Parts: sequence; C-alpha cells; structure tokens
Amino acid sequence: MTKTTSLWLRISAGVSAAILAAAATPGFAANTIPLSGTAGAVCSISTTVDPGAANLPITTPGAQTVTVGTVLQSCNIAAGYTLTVASANCASVPIGAKLVQGSNNLPFSVNATNPTTGGSTASVTGLLGSTCTGQIARDVTGATITSETSTIAAAFTGSATLFPGTYQDTLTFTMTTK
Repeated sequence: MTKTTSLWLRISAGVSAAILAAAATPGFAANTIPLSGTAGAVCSISTTVDPGAANLPITTPGAQTVTVGTVLQSCNIAAGYTLTVASANCASVPIGAKLVQGSNNLPFSVNATNPTTGGSTASVTGLLGSTCTGQIARDVTGATITSETSTIAAAFTGSATLFPGTYQDTLTFTMTTK
C-alpha cells in the first residue's frame, strides 16, 4: 500500500502543480488584424521615335526596311492584350499605309519585332500594306508584361523619281486588354 500511496502522491502532486500553474497564468485575449490590398489594372504603352523615322531614304531605289521606333509595353492583366497599329493615311485611295505629299504617295507596310512572352509572334510583317483595320502588331495571351519593347520598322520601295516634297504619315499604336 505504501507504493500505491507513494504513486498516488506523485500523481496528485503533479496534477496539483499543473492546476496551480494554470491558475497563476494570466488570461489571454485573442483578436485579429485583417490584412488586404487591392491591385488595379495597370496597362500602358509609350512610343519612342527612332531618328531614322524623320529621314527615310525614300529616294534610294529598291526595297528598304527602316527602324522607325519602339513601343514599350507593360500590362498586369493576365488575360493579355493586343497591340494594334493604324496609319493616318491608310483609308485614302489607294487603301493601305502611304507616305503622302500632296497628291503623290509612296506605299509602305509596318513590321514589328516582338518579345515572345505570352505567345507573341516574334516577327509580324506587312501590316497596313493593303488593309487598314485589325492590324495586330502584337498579341499577348496568358501573361503579364513588364517593360517589354517591340521594334517597329517601315518597309517600302524607294524611288529616285519621286516628285519633290516631304512625304508624311503618322502611325498610332493602341493597346486593348482582353
């Protein structure tokens, strides 16, 4: 019986110590701090004009492809976007992009060299050559883009027999999210 009592004393002494320790511990109060943040859609483009755009070699005979600028793109919409190009002179006859000087014109097309993020085609050529609408220079799907650049070039056939004057057009780039 002594052994049993001794065991009993050890057990009851341990339980008593645990109860006293719990009673001596100050009470705990729980509360929460909810955390949240909102990220809005941020999509932007900016163009940089290449010096060659202001001095196209239109009187140099033969096929010419000249870099005319770049389009810097960023978009955090994972569905993606399209980058389209339009020409101020495209819709006038003859249909297609053209450098115009009075009633004279020099047809051209637009080429885009792109990063391949989001399934983009690396090289898109012949834009605005004979159609003015739906001219997609870059199509991004399922990716967010941070500071990627497409290089834009004008492709035309120069002629030494052009009428004198300054031949002009303006390209406009538009980003449309999906």
